Amino acid sequence: MDSGVKPHICALKNSDKYYMFGSDEDITCKNIWINMFQINGKTPRAKIFFESMAHVCAERRRHALIHWWIIHPCSSWRFLWDLVMTVVYMVGFLTIPFSVSFIVMSHDRIRMDKFNFLIYAFCWMDIVCNCFTGYYDKKLMQMELAPFKIFMYFLYVYLFRMQNSHIEYFLNYLKTFLILDILSSLPWDHITLPWRSLPGRESNHLVSLLNLLPCLKLSRYGYVNMRISELFSVIHFEVMHFYYELFSTFMLAFYIMYWSSCLYYLIPVLVLHFSNSLPEQYNLINVIQECPECWMTGLDSSSIPSRFQYTLFIVVEKLAASGYGGYVPRTNGHIVLSFVLILIGRVLECYIAVMLIQIKAGKQASESKFQEIINQLCAYTSQKQLPKHMKIRLLAYYYYRFRNSYFREKSILSNLSEQLRQEIALQSSHRLVENVAIFKDLPKYVLRSIIKNLKFELYLPNDVIIKAGAYGDCMFFLSAGTVAVLTPTGKEICHLDDGAHFGEVALLVGEQRRVASVIAIEVCEVYRLDRKDFRKCISVHTELFAKIERLATERIERAMIIEEHHKRHLKRSSAQADHRKTVARY
Repeated sequence: MDSGVKPHICALKNSDKYYMFGSDEDITCKNIWINMFQINGKTPRAKIFFESMAHVCAERRRHALIHWWIIHPCSSWRFLWDLVMTVVYMVGFLTIPFSVSFIVMSHDRIRMDKFNFLIYAFCWMDIVCNCFTGYYDKKLMQMELAPFKIFMYFLYVYLFRMQNSHIEYFLNYLKTFLILDILSSLPWDHITLPWRSLPGRESNHLVSLLNLLPCLKLSRYGYVNMRISELFSVIHFEVMHFYYELFSTFMLAFYIMYWSSCLYYLIPVLVLHFSNSLPEQYNLINVIQECPECWMTGLDSSSIPSRFQYTLFIVVEKLAASGYGGYVPRTNGHIVLSFVLILIGRVLECYIAVMLIQIKAGKQASESKFQEIINQLCAYTSQKQLPKHMKIRLLAYYYYRFRNSYFREKSILSNLSEQLRQEIALQSSHRLVENVAIFKDLPKYVLRSIIKNLKFELYLPNDVIIKAGAYGDCMFFLSAGTVAVLTPTGKEICHLDDGAHFGEVALLVGEQRRVASVIAIEVCEVYRLDRKDFRKCISVHTELFAKIERLATERIERAMIIEEHHKRHLKRSSAQADHRKTVARY
């Protein structure tokens, strides 16, 4: 149901010249750059650090006036670029370890890695972007946009004791990932090609280590995880916490299994390089004799996919602790490696199990709380020695009231604004509004006033909602369920179902007794409107008041006629019974 709240469309001319182009004359390269890389208040990071539109506008002006050529970390362009780099890194986490282990560090042939050139190109573009992107300064509690701070901090502050605003940005990047990004974004297999060699007497240890540097790119896993979290927060307000935790858990498990497969092949190759195990006369028999840990030299197939498939099979079996993968460890080094993999597998299994339990517990927190309340209710009925039918009714009430999910409605609503509370009341009562005939064609303000003052009540089968002869001070609107209307003497008048209302007679006439009883036939959801609220929100609408008064009059007359007929029927029945008794005596 439409709550009537429309998004604000500003009709005022924006006076901030750094926010958008005012005219064709304002379209310059500088302004285009500013609008591309300025702060956007809708990005996830901006929502964290900036509380209001005024704060965002002030930051936009500060950025444009001081260091307009710096990319703001809360800009839309930076957010999109981070998403691109997230995809690049996720692909690189697969291709770089694979290329280093099975291609660059191959034990039987010198190969070149040609695929990762594209990954490295994106990484260098990211390095340049990072060098021109601001960051959040925790000490100053603001976005730092002064350039070169990261890159030259120690050089200018500690060596020259100088404060230079133009060297303030790059330093933060230098202290974090700049060195790692540079070292891991170079094609070392091509750079060291003149000095590369197969494992053996001429193996160069330094060259072997340099070819491992691209694997430092795995240090960016935390960056990827953070960007994925931001992406989920954009999709939904809840941070989509359940789906994010599930995705990140299985992503980590997948990468650990994949990286372990690459490492399991790489370690024996490094053993070949650093122990100089391969003799000058290269043959398989000598290799196996001199390097029993180098299991990959005994593979039948020399194709890279076959090697990876075999390695993956070994690692999966060891992580699952279900076997050796076709190769029984014979040396201390291999035994230690197998032990480490089994230990990683156990830790990974425990981590996944704990995360899944935590996710499930968080997802079903309200269901668990409901079950806890039910257990307390059972203990209460046992302690009070309540009869079985009473216990069943109590359990049924809690079930239909909370539907297996416990929540504190008053606590939730108390933290909301009046506008939100009205919208929630209107949306949750939409079925009532749609079903009640007297609510149709009512003005919105009257409808909201009515719904605001309604109080929800739940009745189980055979519960007495209204008792004839009792003083009434409220009327009821039946949202769901069926009730029976009876005269004071017990004559059933009619049934009322979804959308009906009853009890309005007591509201129209003060100190009026109920003329009929209303009993729930099934589980009924009703909303109660008290007399004071009735006078406040309905009496102002004369047409509605007249309609309710007319319906109440008709119901009173009908109930009185039925009651009178029923009394006459009872009198006749009683007279006939007395006559039969008299005849029977004689």
